[in-house]
Amino acid sequence: MQTNSTNLISSPLTRFAALGVAVLITVLPASVPASDAGKPEKTGRITLEQAYDMTLATDQSIRIAYFEIRKARLAPWSALARMGPQLNGNASYDGTGTSRTFMPTGSTDSATTRTDNYERDLNFKLSQPVFDPVVFPAYRWGKLSAKAAHLQHVFTVRQTLFGVAQAYYNVLKQQSVVGINQQTVNLAQDQLKLAQTRFDVGAVARIDVMRARATLEDAHNTLIQSKGLLATNLDTLSNILNLGGNTDFTLVEPPNAPDDLVEFEPVLSRAYAGREDYKVSAIAIDQDIAKRGEVVAEYGPTVSLQASVDWNRTVGSGLNRNQVTSAGVTVTMPFLTGGQREIDLLTANHQISETRLNFEKTKKSIESEVKNAWIKVGTARESIKALRAEVDAATQNYTDLEAQYEAGTATSLDVQSALRDLNNSRTLLASQLYDYQVALRDMQRSEALFEQARVERAKVK
Repeated sequence: MQTNSTNLISSPLTRFAALGVAVLITVLPASVPASDAGKPEKTGRITLEQAYDMTLATDQSIRIAYFEIRKARLAPWSALARMGPQLNGNASYDGTGTSRTFMPTGSTDSATTRTDNYERDLNFKLSQPVFDPVVFPAYRWGKLSAKAAHLQHVFTVRQTLFGVAQAYYNVLKQQSVVGINQQTVNLAQDQLKLAQTRFDVGAVARIDVMRARATLEDAHNTLIQSKGLLATNLDTLSNILNLGGNTDFTLVEPPNAPDDLVEFEPVLSRAYAGREDYKVSAIAIDQDIAKRGEVVAEYGPTVSLQASVDWNRTVGSGLNRNQVTSAGVTVTMPFLTGGQREIDLLTANHQISETRLNFEKTKKSIESEVKNAWIKVGTARESIKALRAEVDAATQNYTDLEAQYEAGTATSLDVQSALRDLNNSRTLLASQLYDYQVALRDMQRSEALFEQARVERAKVK
């Protein structure tokens, strides 16, 4: 947003009023009516609600988590497949030829005889498992894997949506910073004009003009840098929304997040009750226990019914045809495995202990994450109060010093320093206002409450 430079230098009162309005317009987030939140825009604008929906429809991480569910759902069926019938076939063909050369009695010429033997064999074997102890723990592991995959999908959806909010607010924040820097450039241009005018009438030395010019160029450089960062943030959001790098869109200020922060303990309790990553970490222990059960079951007896039929045909000195049919019950029981059973069990027990430790680490990590988010919200709230007062003071200070400089009672150095202070305080306030909105949403994310309705709709049935 640019402010008319002519009005800014007309009088101290007018300058102060214009600066105050500019600050309020620049740094206070506007809101859109809730009824417009999900409606498509006709002017290339994107609301935060639309950004969420676009991400749910196109994000690769969410799709990957969905296919992880599809794969995990096959694990119980894989366990049950061990009890399915198995039919194996085998066919073989073996041919041999024998040549024999001899000298017939009373003959001077040798004679050769050849004998050819051919054997064809066709065999089919049907096996039907009756009892396999591995099936039960393997099936349990598969069901746990499917449950964990569902939870991980929900967690991915929530984390991805929060990433959209972060990127969205980064663009809004940087747009606000660019607007503030542009206003600072305008003020620096006005200051240079004033210094030049006073120099032309001999009221000040050339150094005032040089200082004003240096301040203007510094403001220009800051503006250029902020525009570059804005372009980067726009590209990041475009990639998140899968727009192919297209940044030809504008963002709508979303409504402010509710500020209903309560005591820390209830917040932490909600996080433990709702966090999907916490639940997945707990399920991992049960999965390892099921894996240990598989190891134990592998050394139990297996029972299966077997039937086979074999067709054999031999052609040689004669023709022989045979058909053998057999059926029976097979019981397999491993007694000695060279110590592999003990090694597998020790490995499984160590894995369970390690997973329990990882669960404790996850619990500590969540506690730290929730506490940091909780502190950040409270800190940002108090910081905004201080920064608002700082902006008001810096605005008044700059207005007064500029009027004093014009009257010849203040130096150009004082004015340039006041202008930098004003720019810094306004930039900090604008950044903190948007960071505060992100912090509130991060608090909701840490409790597993962020965009709960949208996350519920995205669940895989």
